[in-house]
Amino acid sequence: MQFKRLASFALLASLTAAGVNAETLVQGDVELDSPPYVAQIQAHTDEELTQILTRISNLYDSGQSYPQSQPVALVLHGDEAALFLRQNYQMNKDIVDLAARLDAFNAIDIQVCETWMRYSSVPRAELPAFVDTVPYGPDQEASLLEQGYEYF
Repeated sequence: MQFKRLASFALLASLTAAGVNAETLVQGDVELDSPPYVAQIQAHTDEELTQILTRISNLYDSGQSYPQSQPVALVLHGDEAALFLRQNYQMNKDIVDLAARLDAFNAIDIQVCETWMRYSSVPRAELPAFVDTVPYGPDQEASLLEQGYEYF
């Protein structure tokens, strides 16, 4: 069962960086020691982020436990980050709660761009405790890729 869950996760994570959106799954060979992944968020919409989180959740829910590997990094540096603002919680309660659950089990690591926060006048207190911040989202993505992360 563990192999099946890892194989399913690896299939999800095998989206290519060359313009493939989050809805596309690439079928192929899977390796057990797959690299860590960073989500490629292209449209910067609530819908895109919701699809990514739901797909990750569905993969983990099909197994009996959460993986012990590195979480999928979600670096938010566009308007999709507003989904997590305290003022929007009631409207986005289900997806924020899902993200909190995935974060609690080390399945995801959400990081919001502080540059976007300043531009959008968003204080840190407006984000849930499980959401981290980074100085500049695009640089964080580049750094993760340099560390061996791959886009999915």
